[in-house]
Amino acid sequence: MTLLLGSFSGCLGLLQSREWLEDRRDAPILVTKTDSYKEIKVFNNLFEWEAYTNTTFIPVDDSVSQISIYRKVQITGTEDIGCFESFTRYVRAELYTPSNNLAWSIDVCKDLGASTDPLNMEEGSTTFESGNWRLEINARGGGLQNTALQDNFQVDINIKRTCLTYPMEDVCE
Repeated sequence: MTLLLGSFSGCLGLLQSREWLEDRRDAPILVTKTDSYKEIKVFNNLFEWEAYTNTTFIPVDDSVSQISIYRKVQITGTEDIGCFESFTRYVRAELYTPSNNLAWSIDVCKDLGASTDPLNMEEGSTTFESGNWRLEINARGGGLQNTALQDNFQVDINIKRTCLTYPMEDVCE
């Protein structure tokens, strides 16, 4: 009845119709979505060490509520050998903010057990810096394919976003 009467009363009727429709609409809900950016490398050359370099850009906006980093490094047979700059197998990973500040890093030449490191927001801030964060990885390793003698690493950046989503709009960016 409200819709029918609203359609005959011009512009003022549109306001009533719109209010009625908005009142009938379901309430918005809070949605949490996690995006993962994975870097995994398994080295397969036993006789010559492989070099690996990669840069990944990770978009962060004000909907990001948590950033965590999972890392694991396995460099076989390095328990008794020290780290030598130009000789050793290694994994170096660094995460930079859009303003080019170092947010997280590892630099290892031995096994590093699996662990998850949460990133904290800057002091006094309620959001992470918006923009493209940059993950840079440089590594060198070797190994014999399909055996336990393979150097490998995994670095996962997990971004948790919290969004207010309205019915009929499944968008959480």
